[in-house]
Amino acid sequence: MTKIHKDFQLEGKDVRQVSYVCNYCGKAVVSSFGLAMHHFSSGVWSGQTNGMGVFICPNCGLPTFLGKEDNNMMVQIPGAAFGNDVSNVPDDVAEIYDEAREAYSVGSYTGVILLCRTLLDHLAVSFGAKENQSFQEYVDFLFEHNYITINSKKWVDAIRKFGNKATHRLVINTRDDAELIITFCEMLLKSNFEYPAILDEQQNGDTDN
Repeated sequence: MTKIHKDFQLEGKDVRQVSYVCNYCGKAVVSSFGLAMHHFSSGVWSGQTNGMGVFICPNCGLPTFLGKEDNNMMVQIPGAAFGNDVSNVPDDVAEIYDEAREAYSVGSYTGVILLCRTLLDHLAVSFGAKENQSFQEYVDFLFEHNYITINSKKWVDAIRKFGNKATHRLVINTRDDAELIITFCEMLLKSNFEYPAILDEQQNGDTDN
């Protein structure tokens, strides 16, 4: 559980501008609305600390806390999701991908690995693989039908190894592990869904003209 540093408190005065990625709407925003964080020093509360407080997103209007933990590391609550939105993805696949990104935003990095492993299962089924197969069978299906290129094999092996550790051993996956896997899944979804849809739209537009 996050423990906020005791030498800071919230006070309802003007808030200096701060940039952050809003968890709720996913936008990179600049906010100057909310509650300022002030610093306790030498027995008194001093001026506002830059970049710390509760900030209201100018895009969606929802609050985000930015501050310091006891270890003086900066913290954002709720945290920003990692990766980018991908368009034209089947609903069930998109739901797993979004859930993995949301798990990252709350520091559930082992959960990210397991969700991305599940995402590949759903992806294979969406392309016609049989249900209730093993993870390796789904990976083989994706390779055999060229949905994953040979140059991506090391990425898929990384997902398999991370997933096996998280499932069968007492291993906690790291933030770097989670970022690596989300990056791969994003690339896979874009190459199989978003980019083909862009080309189809362009070609249809040329036909109409």
